[in-house]
Amino acid sequence: MGRKIRRARTMLAVVAVVLTTCTGREGREDEATRSSESGDITIAAVWPWEAHPDLRYAQGLEMAVDKINDAGGVLGRRIRVMAVDDRQSVNEGRLAAQRLAENPEVVAVIGHLQSYVTVPAAAIYDLAGLVLVAPLATSAELTSKGYPRVFRGTPTDQIIGSHLAELAQLRHYRRVAIYYVRSEYGRALANAFEERSNNLEVAVVARQSYDPNQDFGQRLLEPVLQEWRQMDLDAVFLAGQVPGAGRVIANIRSAGIDVPILGSDAMGSPSFIAEGGLAVEGTVLASFFHPDDPRPAVRSFVSDFRGRSAHDPDVASALGYDAVRLLAHAMELAGSSAPESVANALHEMDEWAGVTGSFMFDERGDLVGRRPIQVMVRDGAFAFLPSPGGVDPTQRNDS
Repeated sequence: MGRKIRRARTMLAVVAVVLTTCTGREGREDEATRSSESGDITIAAVWPWEAHPDLRYAQGLEMAVDKINDAGGVLGRRIRVMAVDDRQSVNEGRLAAQRLAENPEVVAVIGHLQSYVTVPAAAIYDLAGLVLVAPLATSAELTSKGYPRVFRGTPTDQIIGSHLAELAQLRHYRRVAIYYVRSEYGRALANAFEERSNNLEVAVVARQSYDPNQDFGQRLLEPVLQEWRQMDLDAVFLAGQVPGAGRVIANIRSAGIDVPILGSDAMGSPSFIAEGGLAVEGTVLASFFHPDDPRPAVRSFVSDFRGRSAHDPDVASALGYDAVRLLAHAMELAGSSAPESVANALHEMDEWAGVTGSFMFDERGDLVGRRPIQVMVRDGAFAFLPSPGGVDPTQRNDS
């Protein structure tokens, strides 16, 4: 096991248990163990730990666990988090899900990072009777299956794409080109942006896709850029992801196309700025959290996080923090850690305030009323934009 995984497990006060199959155990025995009202409460956190040391997800989980346990735990019991690495792989994600399904001590799962891993794993969790809180899976497919114990921690791709089209209208962008990564994620965002634009004063005058595995040299982008030069564009919507999105923008800028760029949530990591450098300055992205959000809950969270770390919290740490506290809140409401009771409490609860926004779920497990926020790349960092239509004086060619 890699050194990074061991560090993550230590930070999370991880359960020192090897995940093994429960061959020979009856399903009723597993259910009885998960319904136990004594001993520690075990939650699994499934994430590509080794692949993403740049994200501060572990610190957010750890902080939530410590706060809950220091305050007496949940229903008088301590919470423990088990870290499991899915290696960003569908097969590894399924294998991890199956092992967790066969571990009777696990009552809930927080994970995964990518939708393409979360969606197939969700079927296994639901069949096993486990609650799943997906902190970053934006694919609408996740909650389209009717799983009663699956809950999403962020808006869907459809909501994000529609929100960015509305942002384009608020900023008076009348002629927009769409450039999207050739994946389910990119297509969903592009479709949502275009569909919403059809009902607004925003014309999508060009739409192209790119292969995320291609060389991002300007030569390959030149046919697209040549078309855009003749279109009198007001803006570009880039439904991209890292790695790659920063280099795409660098090529767009080096070709002399200097219009504002709106970007998707998957571009909101430090590696996006590292890739694009000065070229990504002024790019506006959809996001789910920023430490400069003035809400009191965010201020308190950021202050506490800074007291434990040399860094500000990022989106991943905030979503992890909220996911643990959300499950603890539902257990308190239910008066039980039994998965079925926790799922019912999540479906029935009134609006609960987290640091990433309010949590209330519809019958599918989707968030009700949650909208993204906006951040802008400014001076090599992500700056908070307090209002959707707000015009930042540093933005390129904004009207």
